[in-house]
Amino acid sequence: MAVGAFTFYNKFKRNLGQAFPINLGSGNFRMSLFTSASNAATATLSIISSVTNELTEANGYSSSGKALAGKTWTAGASAGQYRFNANALVWTGTGGTISNIKYAVIWASGASAIARKLVCYSQLSTAQFNLTIGNTLTITPAATGIFNLA
Repeated sequence: MAVGAFTFYNKFKRNLGQAFPINLGSGNFRMSLFTSASNAATATLSIISSVTNELTEANGYSSSGKALAGKTWTAGASAGQYRFNANALVWTGTGGTISNIKYAVIWASGASAIARKLVCYSQLSTAQFNLTIGNTLTITPAATGIFNLA
């Protein structure tokens, strides 16, 4: 599934401006999935533990989501632009249905709860959906990357 645009959390922008240790080039990031009952689209949230209604750990989904692999922070398409990107992430329904998927959230992985800062979220569809046994959900960043800073 080609996801819609990712939206920054306000605190992520503030953290970048204040040189909070979020390293887009070498840091570790994860993507987690949330239900339609989640507050994931609340721009004022700051850490992953403040986001409600993560999918239940079962049937091919594990809590805390998946690590972003193949992550890059490189020059973008135009002068002065930088692009954050990663490989597609794939979830497969195994042993049952992964239910009520609506949001994907990217966050910085850290040793302490306070270090697990939110980066951005995407609403995957207008309504929640289910991933049934044997089917896959592939979240592929846009051709221009997860996000661009110009």
